[in-house]
Amino acid sequence: MMKKPDFRGVIPALTTPFRHDQSLDADAFGVLAETVIADGVNGLLVNGCTGESWALSDDERGIVFRTAVEAAKGRVPVVAGCSAIFAKEAIKKIEQAAKAGCDVAMVSAPWYIIPGEEEIADHFRQVIQASPLPILLYNIPRRTGVHLSLNLIDRLADEDKVVAIKESSKDWGTLSSVIRLAGDRISVFAGYASFFGLAAISEGAVGYMDSGTPVFGATSPQFYKAATTGDLATARRIQAEMANMLASFFGLGTFPASVKASLDLIGRPGGRTRDPIRPLTEAQREQLRAVMESSGFLERARAA
Repeated sequence: MMKKPDFRGVIPALTTPFRHDQSLDADAFGVLAETVIADGVNGLLVNGCTGESWALSDDERGIVFRTAVEAAKGRVPVVAGCSAIFAKEAIKKIEQAAKAGCDVAMVSAPWYIIPGEEEIADHFRQVIQASPLPILLYNIPRRTGVHLSLNLIDRLADEDKVVAIKESSKDWGTLSSVIRLAGDRISVFAGYASFFGLAAISEGAVGYMDSGTPVFGATSPQFYKAATTGDLATARRIQAEMANMLASFFGLGTFPASVKASLDLIGRPGGRTRDPIRPLTEAQREQLRAVMESSGFLERARAA
């Protein structure tokens, strides 16, 4: 029996750096992991959407898992993205993550095939039954094409191995409902700190998992501290700054190209994207640089 590992707070979704020839740059990934830990985050999320999980081979995924665990050194938990269309493939990824020393497996509904609720339930039951790791549910309908219903989340929250959920539907009504429905049984993380972070924490979310934190650096944990200690003025100010910055760079290129370019611009390992995702063009990079400079963010980030 396992239930609710004690993890909360700011857990950044890390990109996976690739070199110019699109080979995996494990050294750069290790540097990025070390860098965000130094920022004061509370965990690492690897091999998710931000990490271009679809682009990694089995061997590369294992390297990413091991590198994250080696960087964490037990200081923070490592959440491993282990989603797959087939339950047996998800289980294989979870076993790989467990062998590498990861702490929690993040699993979404199967994508592309648009399964019904009971089919999704069957998928999760097979994964849960075989998993050697605690499970973090991942609701991201933009990627999977299906929405985890409140009814299904309610049912899965009773499973001993289900310890948390990352709610990334971009729908405040859903996030709020999940917090109230299941927050007493599993840890609820918001997927978008810049949009819902303060409201979610106020309502009972234990933290957030987002792709902006590696770019925002220590500012993101500062926001979380302000939000959880009642410093609403500071929390509102920082959230507005993060939201404005995200709005400027998430509209450029195909995700996560703009996140990687932003990391490069502030001197952190971003690296190239992997096909079919193109890196930002030079014009797009200059547009991003101009926004970051005009807001003062680039100067602050480089001085940090």
